[in-house]
Amino acid sequence: MLRFVVLASCMLVSACRMSLEDTSTDAKLEIDAPLSAACIEAQQHSDLAFIEDVIFKPSCEFSGCHNGTQGTAAGRMDIRSGQAYAHLVNVTSQIDMTRKLVVPGEPTQSYLLMMIEQIPPGQMVPPASAPPSNVGFMPQGATSPLCGEKRDAIQRWIAAGAPMN
Repeated sequence: MLRFVVLASCMLVSACRMSLEDTSTDAKLEIDAPLSAACIEAQQHSDLAFIEDVIFKPSCEFSGCHNGTQGTAAGRMDIRSGQAYAHLVNVTSQIDMTRKLVVPGEPTQSYLLMMIEQIPPGQMVPPASAPPSNVGFMPQGATSPLCGEKRDAIQRWIAAGAPMN
C-alpha cells in the first residue's frame, strides 16, 4: 500500500510540471484541464494565415528567433506573416541538409513537423535523427511546447499541399 501511495504522489507531482496545453502522445498522464482559446481555435484551421498569426507570431517570431534578423542563423528563416511560405515550403533545412522543412502533401517528410515534436524522428520518411542538443526541438526556450491542436493545424496544412492561402 505504501508503494501505491508513493507512486501516486510522484505522478501528481510530475503532472504539475506538464504543460496543460500539451496533448502530445508523449505525455505520460492525461490532465483534464481546459485548452487555451488559441488551441481550441486551431482545431478548425489548416490555413497558412492562421498558422502565421496565431502559431508562428507568438511562439517563433515574437521571441526574436525567426523574425528575419540576418545576424543570427535562426533569423535567416523568416516566418513572419507573408514571409513564412518562401522560407518553409521546399526549403532545405539548415540543421539537416538532407531534409526539406515543408514538403507539400508529405507530413512525414517535412522536417518542420519533427522539429516541433509533431512527428517523432523515427517516424520520419526516411527516419531522422533528433536535432543536435545545441539546437533542440522548437520552440526553443519555451515554457511549454506548442499544444497538440496547433501542431495538428500545421500538419493539416502540409497534408493539404501547403497552399499559400
